[in-house]
Amino acid sequence: MQQYWAARHKAGLPVTLTRRRIFILPTKAGLIFCLFLLAMLVAAINYTNNLAFLLTFLLGSLAILSAIHAYANLAGVVILHGHLDPVACGQDAPLTLTLHNGKGQRHALVLSQAKRSVQIQWGQEEQHQVMLPIPTLRRGYFALGPIQVHTRYPLGLFRAWSPLILPLQGLAYPASLPPRVHDWEHLGGYGSDHDTHKAAGEEFVGLRPYRPEDGPGRVYWKASARGSGLQAKEYHQQQGNRTVVLDWDQVQAHDYEQRISRMAGLVLEAEKKGVAYGLRLPGQSVAPSSGLAHVHNCLKALALMPEET
Repeated sequence: MQQYWAARHKAGLPVTLTRRRIFILPTKAGLIFCLFLLAMLVAAINYTNNLAFLLTFLLGSLAILSAIHAYANLAGVVILHGHLDPVACGQDAPLTLTLHNGKGQRHALVLSQAKRSVQIQWGQEEQHQVMLPIPTLRRGYFALGPIQVHTRYPLGLFRAWSPLILPLQGLAYPASLPPRVHDWEHLGGYGSDHDTHKAAGEEFVGLRPYRPEDGPGRVYWKASARGSGLQAKEYHQQQGNRTVVLDWDQVQAHDYEQRISRMAGLVLEAEKKGVAYGLRLPGQSVAPSSGLAHVHNCLKALALMPEET
C-alpha cells in the first residue's frame, strides 16, 4: 500500500497540480455544517415549511460553492523547481520552491511537511518563491519526504490538498564541535607551544582579555604590573603563509561520530583563521585550499563518511 501511494504521488519537476493530483474532503467544521443542514432538511420536511426549504438549499449551495472554490484555488499551480540547502545536522534545511501562478489571485495556500508549514503569500507576480524548513536527523544525504500543498479557502468547510513526492535531496553536514587546544598542537595549528612566541607569518593586532587557554608567553605582563588586569597579546595568521593538514588519525575523540564532529569543527576553525587546510581521512583526502567552496567539499567528505561498523 505504501509503495502504491509513493508511486501515485511521485512527481518530476516541473509539476502542475491538476485534478488527478488534487483531493478534497470536508473539514471538521464542514461535517458539523452538513449535519446541521441535514437537521434543517428533516425539520423542513416534517413541517412542510417552504422558507425552511429555501434556507436549507441556500446554505447547501454555499457549501457546494465552497468546495468548488477550494478546488479551483489549488488547481493550476505549477512547481517549477526547488532545492535544499546544506546545513549542519540538527538544523533545519531550507527547502526553496519556485511556484508559478498561471491565473488570477490565489488565497490561503499552505505548503507543509509533517508539523512544519508555511503560508504562500501570492503577490501580483506570476512566479513566487516559498521556503519551508525541513528538519535533519543524521549526517549525509537525505531524501525530501512527502510534502503537501493545501487550502481551506474560502469558508473552511472543505480542505483541498495535493500530496507530492519530489525528486529532491539535501545534504546534512556533521554537527561540529569546537576544536581543543591540543588538537591544533598535533595538526600544526595554534597549540600551547605556539603560544610562547610569535610564529613566522603572524602579525601583532592588539591586546585582548586573558583566557585560561592562553600560555604564559602570550600574557602582556606590563599591563598586569600597572594593575590593568591580565591582558593577552593577539596575533593574526596571515593567509597563505601556512598549510594545515587535518589528519583523522591525529584527532582524539570518545567515539567515531564525535571524531567526525571534531574534524568538522577544525575545518570551520581553520577557515576562520584564514589558513590553507586539507583533509586526510581513511581512504580519501582533500587537497589544501580555502574558501566557501572548499569548506563545502571538506564538510561533504565528512558527512559522507561510512557508518561505524
